[in-house]
Amino acid sequence: MAASAPVRVMPKLLKATYLADQEYLLEETRATKLFYFPGPVVWTLFFGALAILFRGSLLGLQTPLTSPHFGLPTNVWHYIGDFFGLLAILGLLWIVARYFRWRSTVYAVTSRRVIVQRGILGRDFDEIPVTQVRGVDVHMSFGQRILGYGTVRVSSEGGTRLGNEDWKGIPRPFKFQKVIENATQNVYQPVVPAGGVAPPH
Repeated sequence: MAASAPVRVMPKLLKATYLADQEYLLEETRATKLFYFPGPVVWTLFFGALAILFRGSLLGLQTPLTSPHFGLPTNVWHYIGDFFGLLAILGLLWIVARYFRWRSTVYAVTSRRVIVQRGILGRDFDEIPVTQVRGVDVHMSFGQRILGYGTVRVSSEGGTRLGNEDWKGIPRPFKFQKVIENATQNVYQPVVPAGGVAPPH
């Protein structure tokens, strides 16, 4: 009995028209939000709290540091609060920049290629044919192991730019590694005919 054809899964993140007719999507992902957002969120909340503490009068609040009897003139505390408020605003811009970077970068593995797609309006594609993949390394720190993400590096024949990049924040990186390795092995597996006997190499 002949083997059934593989089910063609339509990508949700990767641009579908980028796949060839006989190319199948095996895995696609973005970096985890736990990699992109905790730093700028903590920064924004921390300096936002300090801004309110030093400049509470803007919100009609009375804090010990906004009191004129605390040792310095009130306007000095206000200047300090304005400085912390500026840092909080920079934190918000940092969050927005991280969001667009997270949203615009997709990592994918197909039956033929390892792909990194970048961009929202315009799209840039970097790829490594699976026939040129020579190894997949995964690095996870102790904290990353707890949170379930890590860094993946795909080494390739010819030392392409994509093959020298660290793909940081990849969720379940060992699964991603296994998918790539399986794709490279399938390239070299002979097609078994209906009779069940593989052709000679």
